[in-house]
Amino acid sequence: MDNTIGLGGITLVIAAIVWLVIFVPGFTKRSEIRATNSVIKNDASRLRRVTPLSQDERLARLLSTQRGFSVLFALALLVATGSVIATTVDSIWWFGFFPAFVVATLSLLIQRAAGRQAAKIATIRHANNQAVRSKASKKRQASFESREWTPNPLPAPLNQPKIGEISAPLADIIEITRPAPSLKGSEIDAIMARRRAI
Repeated sequence: MDNTIGLGGITLVIAAIVWLVIFVPGFTKRSEIRATNSVIKNDASRLRRVTPLSQDERLARLLSTQRGFSVLFALALLVATGSVIATTVDSIWWFGFFPAFVVATLSLLIQRAAGRQAAKIATIRHANNQAVRSKASKKRQASFESREWTPNPLPAPLNQPKIGEISAPLADIIEITRPAPSLKGSEIDAIMARRRAI
């Protein structure tokens, strides 16, 4: 009844089957997903390399280049100044001054060149924007209606005859004669007494 070797072998076979059924397809699926992701990333990077930069992207790159080389110039100038000051202590610091001076000079030249390119692109973009704005304002002025106040025309009165028509009077005209005399207070009291009697 003590058959641990047989149970261990069966357990190992079951574990191998579970491994083949569950984990191996997951690994293959994961490797397919990784391959697909790498293909997509390669296509995107190739497309970015092939696609020309727009003016906005070029301007942003030139500005970041200008800022980066300005920082590099400041650091190299600081190192060069520090090495000149340190030469008073030891003359070996001259070996630090010359590379820092060369880096500062080159970074200043690159920063200026990037600034000129950025200024050209900014000038072109500004001219294009102004041309679009002036074209839009001319178009708006061409289609602009006068905003002067004009009074609304009043309708003609309905009782006036139109030209060329004969209108009949709407009612008979009666002359107003002298009104009937009003009742006196004693006559009104007599009428009211008769009504109360009824």
